[in-house]
Amino acid sequence: MLKATRHFSMLCGAFAFALAPVAGAIAARADASTTLVYHFTYSSNQDVSARDSSNPAEDYAATANGPSIAQSSGIGHYGGSLTDKGTMTVRIIGKPQADGGQVVTISEAGEQTRRAPEATCVVYGNTQVLCDPNKTVYTEEYTLLRFLGSKFVDPNQLDKNKHWQISQDAGQVSATADYTIVSNNNGAMQISETKKLRQAHGGSLTTDIQSKIGYDAGKAIPTSVDEYVTQRHDNGVQGTSTTIYQTTLQLVSDTMAKT
Repeated sequence: MLKATRHFSMLCGAFAFALAPVAGAIAARADASTTLVYHFTYSSNQDVSARDSSNPAEDYAATANGPSIAQSSGIGHYGGSLTDKGTMTVRIIGKPQADGGQVVTISEAGEQTRRAPEATCVVYGNTQVLCDPNKTVYTEEYTLLRFLGSKFVDPNQLDKNKHWQISQDAGQVSATADYTIVSNNNGAMQISETKKLRQAHGGSLTTDIQSKIGYDAGKAIPTSVDEYVTQRHDNGVQGTSTTIYQTTLQLVSDTMAKT
């Protein structure tokens, strides 16, 4: 059984004609299996301010005249970073299911630590992703998976500004994402994403995402993604942490048949 895993989701006239390549997107998914390979880069940088003691502490320092004792807040500052690069391989299996879900598999081969064997997932046009809970799926893999749904770009959802919004509310977690087609050159699209996630549980957790997405409407697949994420966790008097994630993806090969 697959379960959802959250990552820490009106045309008229000439405009309808401009998006005509989208109409053939689902037909392009008719192959038994399509393989996509992406080159990725990933980095995370974290800055943590944590209270080591609930009470003010005495800070000892050595001086030329002997030890010096000063009152401190009891708060320590820590930081860390991680970077990697490599490839991700996606297999799109069969046609979309009756509920619109598309079965895919994904694996990651980083040069250093970001390595994950093949996992089976179901992706949807509203950016929801369900993956096998017994397999490792990294955050940068979810960056790619959420744009693989066969109706990620749906002409029926667009307003006159080539914009659509996806909102989700799951109890303690709420998410709002805005997408705009910045340009469309015969189905080769550039799409911007602004997404905000809010979680009120165990302290305030906020995630802000800014992405630039290259998208092939004829094949209904992303060709590139440049994602910048700022995540802030506020635990009040216990401290705060800020983590910056950056992920880039570039399609380097695909076996999708020309239609």
